[in-house]
Amino acid sequence: MALSPSQRHSQRLKAEQQLKQRQAVETMESLHMQMQILNQDVAYLRALPTIADRVAYKRDELLPRWKPTVDTYLAGGNVYDNPVFAWFVVWTFDAGDLDEGLRLADIAIAQQQPTPENIKSRFPVFVADTVMAWAEETAVAGESVEPYFSQVFEKVAQHWRLHEEITAKWFKFAGQMLLRDDNGKPRATAVDDAETLQKADALLASAENLYKRVGVTTLRAQIAARIRSLAKEQ
Repeated sequence: MALSPSQRHSQRLKAEQQLKQRQAVETMESLHMQMQILNQDVAYLRALPTIADRVAYKRDELLPRWKPTVDTYLAGGNVYDNPVFAWFVVWTFDAGDLDEGLRLADIAIAQQQPTPENIKSRFPVFVADTVMAWAEETAVAGESVEPYFSQVFEKVAQHWRLHEEITAKWFKFAGQMLLRDDNGKPRATAVDDAETLQKADALLASAENLYKRVGVTTLRAQIAARIRSLAKEQ
């Protein structure tokens, strides 16, 4: 039986109160109500003036607000397209929680969840691009990209079917990581071990085989020159 307007209004007020109290909005029948409230949250989020404001709002308000509902969905075992869950995964990455983001993304990928409407790629592409952007920024700062880089690289290389250009970027970055100097710059002359240089070159060669314009020709030539130089010193 269809709900009357007053019943729908009462359900919405109840759902909003549950979310405000950080309680789960539990039933499948409530999904339409959840979407109405979620759309309001997304609209409010987009209206915030700065990226920092948006990140803080996701971390401090949206994630705690929707977590009980997402936890209840995941615990229920009933899989269906769930925009609340999809947005929650994205917000978790945006808030900088890579551990939880990767855990939830694995579930979303296994469930074949669509990404939110403003993200045109599938979840494997979203995760690959998001973690790559984080890894590039982190490496430039001279900080470690592990364990997250290796976790995702294994999936990119062996499990996810991505566009060749995306996969090539990951092989290129993996090769560059073996050549990083103390300032986070990839330099063949920073490496004194021929085996490490050869491993880096193999990764860069894989990148080039996947996508010719990935941009590793110069670095591979520098690696070859460095290997020759080390051989002469022996």
